This record gives sequence, structure tokens and C-alpha cells, in this order.
Amino acid sequence: MSVISENLWLPPERPGTPRHDARLFCLPHGGADGSAFRPWHGLVGPGIEVVPVQLPGRGFRMAEPAERSIVRLGELLAGPVADRAGVLPYVLFGHSMGALLAYELGLALQDGPNPPAAVVVSGSVPPHVPRSTPAMHLLPDEEFIRRLGALGGIPPELLAEEEWLELFLPVLRADFEAAETYRTRGTLSAGVRLIALGGSDDPAAPPAEVERWRELGTDVTVRTFAGGHFFPFESSDQVLALVAAACPAR
Repeated sequence: MSVISENLWLPPERPGTPRHDARLFCLPHGGADGSAFRPWHGLVGPGIEVVPVQLPGRGFRMAEPAERSIVRLGELLAGPVADRAGVLPYVLFGHSMGALLAYELGLALQDGPNPPAAVVVSGSVPPHVPRSTPAMHLLPDEEFIRRLGALGGIPPELLAEEEWLELFLPVLRADFEAAETYRTRGTLSAGVRLIALGGSDDPAAPPAEVERWRELGTDVTVRTFAGGHFFPFESSDQVLALVAAACPAR
């Protein structure tokens, strides 16, 4: 079991920034770090602080082993998120693997003193739905890399670079293992809104399967955007408008 310092999960609050009315915690997709959400700062709307989550095994936490369990990640992250949220309303946003972690965090925090206002899950099949394709983390390297390329998001020149693969392939496999072995242990309560987003041409999370997030909450909205697996970063304005509307002011 890895021992991870809580202060590494979230960036420090920047001194001199305007007062925030709500917080948006952003959980990255497999292999990514918090920098994936750097362009969102200032775009989500006034008064909303974008708080990217930094997972072990990437970025400045590259020296740490990547966790292979969504449940374990949720256990480690629930305290830091609750502490950073404080008394402010907040939303959890996760894409792909991050969507499953956002959902697990929602379950962990929904009975606390300040539950999330909403959990936004993007580009992910819900965890109770059997996968229609073989688990990627079990594939041989060549097929694993081919499937990564089909999803997009990673430049082909990186996938052809042996040094890059040697460094990042173990992290990617760990992330896919975490996502592909996660099974939900509950549903969100009526007080936590669940918003599921999908791409119209996403091979990893087809719209029909994204619709099944409706089975995991009471107040559920499902929206489909044009694009493939990385539609939130291609249609940021539309996605962030929806997310901002889910962030209630204090």
C-alpha cells in the first residue's frame, strides 16, 4: 500500500485571487495529470475556482506508483477534497477514468456535512454496465498502444517513441486497470445531481451506454456532444457552460 501525502493532491490556493463562490474539482483521464484542465481557469465563469486533482504516477508525482484501484483513490482523496471545499458549494467533474473516480468520490462525500452539488461524469461507461470490448489493461503492448491511438488524445509520434512508452505505459496500464475493474457500491442520493456527458462518436463510451448513468442517481441529466472521446476539450465552451450552471452560488 502506498503512503501519499495529502498536500500533493490539490494545488495550493493562490494568494490575492478574488473570493470564490464555488469550486470545481477536476479529475483527469487515464495517463493525464491536472494540467489537462489548465485552459479551464477563467473560462468556467466568475466566482468558480477550478481545482485540478493531481494523481500519483504523473506530473510532479511521477516518482510515486500509480494506484490501480478507483476505490482506493477515492479513499485517499475524499479528505483533501472535503477540506478544500470547506463550506463552499462544489462540483466534481471527471473525464473517462476520472469520471469513475468523480462518481466514487460523490458516494464517499454525499453523506458528509457538505456533499457535492453535482457529479459530472464525462466520456465513461457507467461502472455497473458490462464492457462490450476486451479489458485494455490485459492486452499485449502492441494492441494496447493501437487501442490508445484509436481513442485519440495522444499524438501518434508519442505512441511511436520508445522512451516515452517506457515511461508512461505502466501509468496508462494502471489507470485502465483501475477503471476497468471498478464496480459501483451504491447510487447517488437525491441531494446530489448526476450529469452524464458523452461524445456522439466516442468508441469508448457510446451514447447508448452513457444513457445508463440514469440508473445510478435520482436527479440525472444526460447530454450528448458532437465529437469523439475527448469532446470536453474540443467543445470546452459548451461543456463549461453546462458545468458552470451546476455550480450554485453560496
